[in-house]
Amino acid sequence: MPATLTDRVPDQLVLDELTFRVRPSSRRRTVGITVDRDGTLLLHVPEDIAWERVESWARRKRGWVRDKLADKDVLLSRQPPREFVSGEGFDYLGRRYRLKVTDEVERVHFNGGRIRMHPAVAYGPDPAAAMAAWYRERAKLWLPSRLRPWRARMALHPAGVHVRDLGHRWGSLGAGGRLNLHWAIMQLPPPVVDYVLAHELAHVAVRDHSPGFWDLVRTAVPDHERRRERLAFLGGQVWLG
Repeated sequence: MPATLTDRVPDQLVLDELTFRVRPSSRRRTVGITVDRDGTLLLHVPEDIAWERVESWARRKRGWVRDKLADKDVLLSRQPPREFVSGEGFDYLGRRYRLKVTDEVERVHFNGGRIRMHPAVAYGPDPAAAMAAWYRERAKLWLPSRLRPWRARMALHPAGVHVRDLGHRWGSLGAGGRLNLHWAIMQLPPPVVDYVLAHELAHVAVRDHSPGFWDLVRTAVPDHERRRERLAFLGGQVWLG
């Protein structure tokens, strides 16, 4: 009898130069692959499937995975390093704004169509941390009201909303149903942010990315595939601090 994942749950699958982290789930009915923003490969599998079927399916997907990784390499290579000098551009809700280093503000402030930063911060030991903190504070003010209509539309209510640095993830559902969101989404256009919010809210009802999950997202956001593609394109250009 072929071994199932219940009998043997490997941590990873290595195929040629590709390494997949294996994520079994009792709720999944099909195998799926996620290429994370940092290039991490996640292999999502049902717990009751024969491991030989998983490995065979993943082998057939190697070309697709390599194409996705190549796309990400191109996107990431487009992002120039940011400097904290007057004239440098930073995105905020889908628009590019110029930084102005000025002693007119205490730390970081946004007004008059510019992001303003005090010279002591810009030329200090960690201006990136100060800029990230500014995005985080803007997210704490803006995201709850943006999330409210999606909660009503989807009839899903997380236990709370936390803005955090999530590395290469846009969001996650934490313990107790708490919704975690990356501060960097404040650089994205609002319709793309809406997709992230609807996506993460759907996990309140369905924890994995099974067909039922995507049905829920599709009901809330009929053009979710277009927004998802836009998110994938912009993701490689977002400044992560």
